Amino acid sequence: MRDGYHYMQRVIVTRYGPPDVMQFGEAETPAPAEGEVLVRVTRAGINFADLLARMGLYPGAPKPPFVPGYEVAGTVAAVGSGVDGIVVGDRVVAGRSFGGYASHVIAPRATIMRLPDSVSFDAAAALPVNYLTAWLAVVHPGALQPGETLLIHGAAGGVGVAAMQLARIRGAARIFGTASPAKHDWLREQGVEPVPRDDFRAAIKAATDGRGVDLVLDPVGGDHLLQGYRCLASGGRIVTYGISAMAPGRKRSRLAQLREWWRTPRFNPLWMMGTNRAVIGVHLGRYRDAERLQQAQTELFGWLESGEIAPRIDSVFPGAEAAQAHQHIHDRKNIGKVLLDFA
Repeated sequence: MRDGYHYMQRVIVTRYGPPDVMQFGEAETPAPAEGEVLVRVTRAGINFADLLARMGLYPGAPKPPFVPGYEVAGTVAAVGSGVDGIVVGDRVVAGRSFGGYASHVIAPRATIMRLPDSVSFDAAAALPVNYLTAWLAVVHPGALQPGETLLIHGAAGGVGVAAMQLARIRGAARIFGTASPAKHDWLREQGVEPVPRDDFRAAIKAATDGRGVDLVLDPVGGDHLLQGYRCLASGGRIVTYGISAMAPGRKRSRLAQLREWWRTPRFNPLWMMGTNRAVIGVHLGRYRDAERLQQAQTELFGWLESGEIAPRIDSVFPGAEAAQAHQHIHDRKNIGKVLLDFA
């Protein structure tokens, strides 16, 4: 291994495909330009969007070769000119638009937040994407109100765990969740009522005496989205923030994509008016209200310090084992967040 400052480790997606298209290697460590910060990464978060990008299914992702990863936590290694409020050695969390699977990451100062001493690197790396997405889905524009009910698809995943914690803070009366059967006992321990993934609509109707729920969180898409819409009570909202149905396996499948594309509903405004239901789309990477995101981030880190939220870390893989980490998620083995270790 060469000098740890001048050379960094990183994971590169060499071509679209299964997890083993990612390669671990070295590159020269970049220097921060004006307004930028170089972070020595301790932990990098893995999100389902990373898996989709690796498979060539994520709109706006760079073409191979590229370094995936949206969020990192570590210490400041260097700062560019014009950077204030941050000094070398500070513990920070940073958001990225790709490039996070690396031992050193350049990030604009505006995306850097100093960490309180009480917040671990694990918790910090687990927070930005999952909890900001959940905040948008549950708080705004999802607008869950005290006493309302909700259904969370993928309730044992990173966003799902975040959403159930935020729903409790918002005063949800009942929380339903889908997950693999092996995770149902864990959901019950969290106060979530598990429902089957394949027949959740009937289960929700039975559990609510036909009323339905006030809010559905859907990262699946396809026919799931339509069935979720039909689970809504009058005045209910469904928030869609993913297309995992188009990536059922670890490899790109055109047949699966086409099948789920044709099964994805095209919502007629007359349906929504006639049933007083709403469909809301959330894409964190394209959310342009910086002031609201800052509000969300401030609230989230406040709740983290107070113990009202606590990211559940499923596992931490060495950076060199990014492919195994992706496979772990493809196999639906995780409960909570999966991280990469670049310490």
